[in-house]
Amino acid sequence: MNYHHISGSRINIIPGGVDIERFKPALDKREVRKKIDIPEDKFILFTVRNLVPRMGLENLIQAVAMLKDRNVILVIGGKGPLESKLKKLTRELGLEERIYFTGFIDDEKLPIYYQAANLFVLPSLCLEGFGLVTLEALSSGLPVLGTPVGGTKEILGRFDPSLLFRNTSPESMADSISRYIKHPGLEELGKRCREFVVRNYSWDNAVTEFDKLIKMEIGL
Repeated sequence: MNYHHISGSRINIIPGGVDIERFKPALDKREVRKKIDIPEDKFILFTVRNLVPRMGLENLIQAVAMLKDRNVILVIGGKGPLESKLKKLTRELGLEERIYFTGFIDDEKLPIYYQAANLFVLPSLCLEGFGLVTLEALSSGLPVLGTPVGGTKEILGRFDPSLLFRNTSPESMADSISRYIKHPGLEELGKRCREFVVRNYSWDNAVTEFDKLIKMEIGL
């Protein structure tokens, strides 16, 4: 803004969007879980990330180790150079039966994983841009817990700041996850997540806002 000498009054931010028809809540989580061989009777945490250091997955795995509720399973989707290290940490912590590594999730199956989960977790340490996975999860009626990093603060802070972890530490993640596992209104929260995305981040909304901006600029 200062570099190009443009007045702040002339800057409008139109956020990206998500396909709300493709990413939508499941009618029956149990039936969805059968399709991807995930236990029907467990509380499922889900994250999908490139397995690289900035994603904070080591901290998330350590957080799962701190959870007293043994009924919780973490599903990690994605591939990357940290895969062997993350699996080694999982074995060292005795979490082989509580953490599933799916590898790369095919684009056609990704909506099913969101639908099958109870919570989505975004444990990023740094350099988190405008998180498309955050919108995909919320659009699927899936509450998202995330670190207060980058674009995650923008999206979750606008919706419900209590969904942000205090910081990026395993302790902070474990504390928040524990509270939401026991959250009595988790299903209702999921409905609010969906409504928030439909209202603010659908592609129809983005196109409408862009159209308004163009008409305003040309004086229509």
